[in-house]
Amino acid sequence: MTWLLLALQAWLLLAVGLLLAWRKSLRALWREPMFRVPILILESDDWGAGPSVQAEALTAIAACLARHRDQGGRSAVMTLALVLAIPEPGMASGSPWRRRSLSNLELQPVRDAIHNGEVRGVFALQLHGMEHFWPESLLTAAAGSHEVRVWLDNPELTETLPSPLQSRWTNAVVLPSRYLSTTAIHAAVAEETAAYTEIIGAPPEVAVPPTFVWNQEVEAAWADAGVKVIITPGQRHTCRDSSGRPAGVDRDMRNGERGAGDVLYLVRDEYFEPLFGHRPEQALTALAAKTARGRPCLLETHRWNFLAATGGNLTTALAAMDKLYTQALQQYPGLRFTSCAELGRAIRYNDSAWIEQDTRSRFTIWLRRVADIPRFGNLARIIGLFALLNLFARSPYP
Repeated sequence: MTWLLLALQAWLLLAVGLLLAWRKSLRALWREPMFRVPILILESDDWGAGPSVQAEALTAIAACLARHRDQGGRSAVMTLALVLAIPEPGMASGSPWRRRSLSNLELQPVRDAIHNGEVRGVFALQLHGMEHFWPESLLTAAAGSHEVRVWLDNPELTETLPSPLQSRWTNAVVLPSRYLSTTAIHAAVAEETAAYTEIIGAPPEVAVPPTFVWNQEVEAAWADAGVKVIITPGQRHTCRDSSGRPAGVDRDMRNGERGAGDVLYLVRDEYFEPLFGHRPEQALTALAAKTARGRPCLLETHRWNFLAATGGNLTTALAAMDKLYTQALQQYPGLRFTSCAELGRAIRYNDSAWIEQDTRSRFTIWLRRVADIPRFGNLARIIGLFALLNLFARSPYP
């Protein structure tokens, strides 16, 4: 009996020590909002200023989305992260900056396709940036890069720029990249949010940092301009390193955490890029994992999947989308379609229609989350801690 008591005491000390060692992560995972319904959103970047052929693609995408409805009658939703301007053709190093705006008459078909999709409830609009780069960096880079000078002759597709230069909120002319001044950041944000409001007819509620490189100053400026939600990959990269890769991580974040000016973070860390071989089955696996952990499934995709000029195939991409939504609705009859702006509001107001309130159900979701913490999860399994905790869950896991 004495040995049994000693073993029990040792186990308790080990279990308590394990919980205390990871208490910050365990607490954060409990506080992270837990969604009570499966949620699927396609997050698509880079639409807006650019080739007029986008209008055809957007019209076809809208028709595909409208064919799929959840139990509440809501159509499938794709968010469009909008780029508001590209350079006028033929610019070179030293030239004054001239831009071709999404508001230009020649892009009326693109604006109409965006607006029509928004009215039908299948498009939700988000701010990507005035440009998909920092203009001064691009012009400076042109002086020493034949590739950039060629691009400036026909600058419709920002996807074909060197990757580091596609980051808007850092100066990547020289690598590692350099930080922009606070004054320049605030002036640029004021300009792009005003342009978005003029073109779209409403201020941006959601912002998506180009290439997911940005910093706290950008957040603060967006918040000052009325942005409520920032889409993130779960980390904030603040620069490009010597190899041109996103770097300088200064913060990790989870859904619902707050940044500068009380902006709310949503995490987008799953992908659906048919051009790169991503299949609907992969997206469905991601949806299953997110749903089990009470998280929305935000799938990142880009316009390059739908445009022949960037190597995409509209017919192939639409077929993959159609299959994804068909199978998702079959596997999850309670699936909900919505926008990131609506998710942000649900989190802010702890909306019980979306956010789980029942303590035991929350505990079950929390167990699934903490099991993913690599060392904690392994140790908790080895010592049998999960076996004990599962007694209080609605269903055992893992």
